[in-house]
Amino acid sequence: MAYQVLVSGEHRALEWRGELSDASQAVELVSACIGERLLISHEVLPADFFQLSSRFAGEFLQKLQNYRLQTAVVIDAERDYGERFGEYLREARRGRFSRLLLSRE
Repeated sequence: MAYQVLVSGEHRALEWRGELSDASQAVELVSACIGERLLISHEVLPADFFQLSSRFAGEFLQKLQNYRLQTAVVIDAERDYGERFGEYLREARRGRFSRLLLSRE
């Protein structure tokens, strides 16, 4: 498993660094994150994550949510993901367990 534990004050998060290629890998992340939050950067996500028609993002994030794993996905602020993904991004920012962010800060 490729990850690093990040600590900022009282907050801890596990940053996933391995390539993700299948939504079923969400279970692997859940087992690695017991008691931690999860941070995923756009660099480890497959292109399918950003193509809503592939259903990868929804399926993947839903599996993490089913286990109540608080997840932050940092996407590339410079990239145009399209109108539909923008709508998904706005909706995901209001979520309780999954957030899509433009910056790690």
